Amino acid sequence: MDAITAWALSIHNSLIREIGLFLDQDFFYTMIIIGLVILGEWKNDKRLKIFLTLIFAYLLGLTVKYFVAEPRPCFGADWCPLDYAFPSTHAVVAFTLMACFLNKKSFPFFLVFALFVSFTRLNLGVHVFGDIIGAFLIALFAYYVTGVAWKWFERRNWLKSAGIAKKQ
Repeated sequence: MDAITAWALSIHNSLIREIGLFLDQDFFYTMIIIGLVILGEWKNDKRLKIFLTLIFAYLLGLTVKYFVAEPRPCFGADWCPLDYAFPSTHAVVAFTLMACFLNKKSFPFFLVFALFVSFTRLNLGVHVFGDIIGAFLIALFAYYVTGVAWKWFERRNWLKSAGIAKKQ
């Protein structure tokens, strides 16, 4: 086990654990992400871009997860999630959300949120640090690809003709 994962596992704080367990529930985590997007971005076309980026990143993370099929560090424990470890899809989503707010005043909040989500995944023992690094790289890749695709559609005025982007 790497030093960062061991350090995260060594922290025994009931509040952090409870928050981590709450974030582990997909429904609540999804609602939090949706709420953060709605509160963080007021423009509907930018919200759509963020949601598309998040969906692409999540699907890419799932694809990699099932292709790599890396067992979780907690494999065999009755409380351990049944899917694979690499990458952490919770961290993929959190880091993608962070990247989507890169040029905003709220970026520090989203950075702390992504780091906290990642820490809770380590602290619960369901991931190792390599799973988080992989999630970070997938998030950056998804953010970049979605940005390139969005600009490509904008140049062709497809977003405007679909009523997504503002007409000038």
